[in-house]
Amino acid sequence: MISPEHANTKSSQFTVVGWLAGLAYYVWFGSIEATVVEHAILIVAGIFLSSIIIGGGVALLFGILTRALTGSWDGSPHGYAWGAFIAPVIAFFAVRPTATALVEFI
Repeated sequence: MISPEHANTKSSQFTVVGWLAGLAYYVWFGSIEATVVEHAILIVAGIFLSSIIIGGGVALLFGILTRALTGSWDGSPHGYAWGAFIAPVIAFFAVRPTATALVEFI
């Protein structure tokens, strides 16, 4: 059985993979034109912040949901596992508005 800590670790790792896949799809091979500096910001800051904001936010949300449904933070690993699955998808789709806003403001 998967532990919540293991699920959260995988969630953070795959959130970074989802962010990089979104960069490849929307920016590198897509229609968003970015300069080298904007690419660097999207890569470095995006990897760091997507893991914290998206991965941490999803883990917190599913932790609260698990606590509410089972009465314990470690009650069921299923919520954390779903969070590990959903976080990379959210990161992938978060790239487009983030990159568009960055390109417009810089």
